[in-house]
Amino acid sequence: MSVSAEKFKNVMARVATMVTVVTATGEGGPTGLTVSAFTSVSADPAIVLVCIDKATASVDAMLDAPGYTVNFLPEGTSDEAMLFATHDADKFGNSSWRHASTPDAGPVLESAFAYLECMTIKRAEVGDHWVIYGEVAALGLGDDGVAPLIWHDRGFAKLAE
Repeated sequence: MSVSAEKFKNVMARVATMVTVVTATGEGGPTGLTVSAFTSVSADPAIVLVCIDKATASVDAMLDAPGYTVNFLPEGTSDEAMLFATHDADKFGNSSWRHASTPDAGPVLESAFAYLECMTIKRAEVGDHWVIYGEVAALGLGDDGVAPLIWHDRGFAKLAE
């Protein structure tokens, strides 16, 4: 038994997720994209995964990179989230960033309230996405009390006070 992709997407749109920008550095320079499909897998060792649509323009660069960085965006950064969700945008020319402390991880966005620098340990093709597992090599956490940027019902939302 199979459900339609349209109905599945409508249900998943109702699931609130934190907005993350995943970055990597490859032969062509830095690349990045906005994703909502991110989760932790293991605490010991620290392993996370990101899911990237096969149709995404930067999927090949992400698959070829030896590592990546997951940047957690705070409320008020929806313009930056949309920039990284846009095909052919000058993402790194229009965003403040720095090189990761882990040589093979992706750039760290200055706007991120937290980030995980990861080394890719496994790639799996599943349905219409690639799942990229990464072992966390370094991380950063900003000030307490920062509200995350949330994606819900096909738009940005705020946490209730």
